[in-house]
Amino acid sequence: MVSQKTIDIVKSTAPILKKQGKQITTRMYEIMFQNHPEIQSQFDMSAQADGSQSAKLATAVYAYATHIDDLAGLKSMVEKIAHRHVQTHVQPEQYPIVGECMLQAMQDVLGEGATPEVIDAWAEAYQVLAEVFIHREHEIYEEEGVS
Repeated sequence: MVSQKTIDIVKSTAPILKKQGKQITTRMYEIMFQNHPEIQSQFDMSAQADGSQSAKLATAVYAYATHIDDLAGLKSMVEKIAHRHVQTHVQPEQYPIVGECMLQAMQDVLGEGATPEVIDAWAEAYQVLAEVFIHREHEIYEEEGVS
């Protein structure tokens, strides 16, 4: 699980994420689609164009920051997102791509506020959340008879 230091740092970033989350997630998608254009087909590009996808992701990241010490409180959000990921064929090997792009976007948007300590904490936090999604999505794929 996540260390107490990481929990404290991530929770301390929640107000920043509430304020600048959409800017961060918009930048993340820009980086991701530029560096990994092959995954664009898994996304609803109209939701990209109107900003709704970035807004949804920003809300989810903020929720994670505020509930990082209570993942049970995120169960319904995780369930909804995991099912959506299965529908769009997200694979475990894609999580590091998203994580790398998210951290780069945080650095780009937050500038000096993205200290090495903040980036390290979010890297740890992201890895834990990615494992939660990968595990749940694997279960859903098995329930549906898809591997």
